[in-house]
Amino acid sequence: MKPEKSKLVHRVLRAGGWTIFGFGASQLLRLGGNLILTRLLFPEAFGLMAIVQAVLVGVTLLSDIGVEQSIIHNKRGNEPAFVNTAWTLKVIRGVLTCVVILLLAEPVASFYSEPMLAQLLRVVGFIGIIAGLGSTKFATANRNLSIGKTTMIDLGSYAFGMAVTLIWAWLDRSIWSLVIGNVIGATVKTVASHVWLDGIGNRFSWERESLGVLLSFGRWIFVSSALTFLAGEGIRLLIGDLLDVKSLAFFSLAVAMDQIPRRIAQQVGGGVLFPAYSEVMREKPERLYAVLAKSRLIQIVPSWLASVALVYFGQDLMEFLYDGRYKDSGWMLQLLALGSLVGCLSSPYSAVLWAKGMVRTSTVLLAVQILVQILAMVVGAHFWGARGLVLAVALTSWLMYPAHAFVYAGLSLWQPKIDLPVIAASLLIAISVLSNQSFLR
Repeated sequence: MKPEKSKLVHRVLRAGGWTIFGFGASQLLRLGGNLILTRLLFPEAFGLMAIVQAVLVGVTLLSDIGVEQSIIHNKRGNEPAFVNTAWTLKVIRGVLTCVVILLLAEPVASFYSEPMLAQLLRVVGFIGIIAGLGSTKFATANRNLSIGKTTMIDLGSYAFGMAVTLIWAWLDRSIWSLVIGNVIGATVKTVASHVWLDGIGNRFSWERESLGVLLSFGRWIFVSSALTFLAGEGIRLLIGDLLDVKSLAFFSLAVAMDQIPRRIAQQVGGGVLFPAYSEVMREKPERLYAVLAKSRLIQIVPSWLASVALVYFGQDLMEFLYDGRYKDSGWMLQLLALGSLVGCLSSPYSAVLWAKGMVRTSTVLLAVQILVQILAMVVGAHFWGARGLVLAVALTSWLMYPAHAFVYAGLSLWQPKIDLPVIAASLLIAISVLSNQSFLR
């Protein structure tokens, strides 16, 4: 057993290293690109693009049936009939995504009274088809925790797309630079996934047994993905309606910065720990608690420390990175980081539910979170305006922790020795910051 354990640990560490490298490099590219783009384009361009991205991500998530997750989780994930049936569903989903976005273009533009949105969405919609044609070799590589090449494809396609965006913005100074860069990046990623990765070559297939398994596993993933949209991009759409496009641009910049530590944990959780936990569940389920405790600790400590830094220095950081037009993103970042102090505790739990096949439980937790967050946002915006709304987003993580603790305690997976000291320290920090009246004005 010890050699098998060492082999798994080695693969997890290697995959985790690649994941952190890829995410860190992409965030540096994103940050550098944004610093240049904010000087070439007008602030409203980022607000409009946030809406476009929200629609694209929303339709993509609302059509998600967990094809990649099924390949990773299912024991038939390395069989050609299963993989190619999954790819066929993936292609169909991509076409439907494009059609839905084209149909939504005019209504969305009308809702926000921004005619440009219709034109942007008509072009962005084709990313659905491009992504749908991507190879399932990505999922196979993740299943086997062999993600060196996939990381380089992700990073290379993003860098190429960002280069196109920057050149276009420098020449044209228009929002179209953001759209075309995304389309080019998606195209490069799809082509590379077929050409560069090892694995089963994709062709159209329709095996009934595989189809049944995919749809059975995917039904709760579909619901979960729909709720994920509401919890993420849907919140941005609501902010665009409750406030204005410019405030949405500030919020988007603040969220992007605040989520860097948590997204690293999510990348590791989804790309590395979900396959690893799934392997542990298949082969040695009694080891799950110990594996979870070690992995959570590794994720929580750096994420929490980064959030502490953003709570105290978020305003200074955003003023250093961006010009005076974007100063309101600073206090937004500080408030959001307060939420991440406790939010970093719940995120590392989620991958283990999926590995146990408990997607429904994960989905219910997400549904409760969305309900709490929307109610808090509406109340916060009504009484305290933009600051109340952003504070409501931050408080959601605190309000939801007891629900997460209850669920994981029932599964004998709750880890109070790790969580409670972090919550106590976070509470002291929150009190010290929020007691400063100038911070909330």
